[in-house]
Amino acid sequence: MSRFVPGFLGILALAVLAAACGGGDGGERRVIQLRQTDENCTPATLEVGAGEKVTFEVTNDGKKDAEIEGIDGMRLEELLVPSGKTRSQKWTAPGSAGVQKLKCYVPGGQSTIIEVTVAAKTGVDVGGAADRASSRGTTKAPNATVTVDLTEYRVITDVASVAAGPTKFVARNQSKSEVHELAVLFVKADGSFDNMGEVEDIDPGKSGEIVLDLPKGKYVLACVIVPGEAGSKLDHYKEGMRLDWQVN
Repeated sequence: MSRFVPGFLGILALAVLAAACGGGDGGERRVIQLRQTDENCTPATLEVGAGEKVTFEVTNDGKKDAEIEGIDGMRLEELLVPSGKTRSQKWTAPGSAGVQKLKCYVPGGQSTIIEVTVAAKTGVDVGGAADRASSRGTTKAPNATVTVDLTEYRVITDVASVAAGPTKFVARNQSKSEVHELAVLFVKADGSFDNMGEVEDIDPGKSGEIVLDLPKGKYVLACVIVPGEAGSKLDHYKEGMRLDWQVN
């Protein structure tokens, strides 16, 4: 019987390898490694095939928590990567050629826009739906509603604070020309931020909303659009689009 052990172990190893490569979603995923620091995120550009399934593996070597998310139509929900940790996010490229944008940033700090070029491919067009991470929002009925007006370059609310619990944010872009967004940033003990949720890419004159279950603490309500995102040439946060806020 000992003669069969090596063969059995070999088969077992191949099975484990196949399972790891398949990712449990019916096909092999290429792992794309990204490295985040407090100064930038690398690499600056990436290339994938149309319909290709990949996994972004993000390592945060910085001292501050960082986030990564798709912008300007790239369907990749925000992923929090704590300092010193590695986190993964699955994504399926669209079925047609083009350029997607990946935003890698420290809330309230540096931001890097990574251009992901989707190359056309021959053969059958896959074009599957993108993988999406679970939302940080809540389906609980809100205890309070906060109206937030966004304009160049200010954030204005109708209330200065709310009680802890489910809170509905209605973000209104009062600008006539610029896209804005609302990020609800929890201020941690070390002064860094945890992004609790966003209303993203609000066109001029439009609005959006989100319900978040908020713990007590200090917050900053901000627009975190950076140069290269939504056609902007400016960092909206650094231009003054932030407001100290409180949850009691």
